[in-house]
Amino acid sequence: MAIEIISLKCPKCSHPLSGFENDWIFFCPVCSLGWDFSGSKPESIPVSYARTKIQLEKSPRIFYLPFYLFQVSIQITDAKYLQKVKKWVDLLKRIYLAGFRLIRESYFGDLGFIYTESMIELESDPNVPENQRAKIGAGARTLKELEKYLILYPSLILDKRADITGVEIQVDSHLERIWAVPFFDLGEKIQEGILGKTFPSFALEEIEEFRKIT
Repeated sequence: MAIEIISLKCPKCSHPLSGFENDWIFFCPVCSLGWDFSGSKPESIPVSYARTKIQLEKSPRIFYLPFYLFQVSIQITDAKYLQKVKKWVDLLKRIYLAGFRLIRESYFGDLGFIYTESMIELESDPNVPENQRAKIGAGARTLKELEKYLILYPSLILDKRADITGVEIQVDSHLERIWAVPFFDLGEKIQEGILGKTFPSFALEEIEEFRKIT
């Protein structure tokens, strides 16, 4: 049986890609592209590096974790139910899906869902230097694995406003880009750079891999 060897160099510029052994998505810090190797051939996805929204007293080690951003449109045919949640249907235009995994995510919180429900708008930081852009990885979750959440997240959000039982929801979606969100290595804890949420460093299996990046 032949084994295909994939060269982890950017198909566009040949620069070495950033990522780890169990990843499916790898990143080119030169082209600001994510390359999805889960299919028959690599597919490129634009990457933007998010500007942090929190202030830290010290300057800890920074690394980036990937979030898929989908632009979405929600369709509900039940007019009576739609009337109850129309405000939220109109507001919910973006879905964030975490491209990485956390251990005990149900306990520490699903950051993709938190970002989606908070309806945050990320701001691009154009001044991230190339060596820092290379500190990204843990893209172990494929788009195929995550596609179910494009229905699940809106359903959970709307169900909090009105019981969704028996109501059919359709979500039209378009993958816009990957957001590289800054995280701060605080030693025993990790802090994400948008809402300031923290969780134990052991919750991210790849933390030691990030710490090896100079």
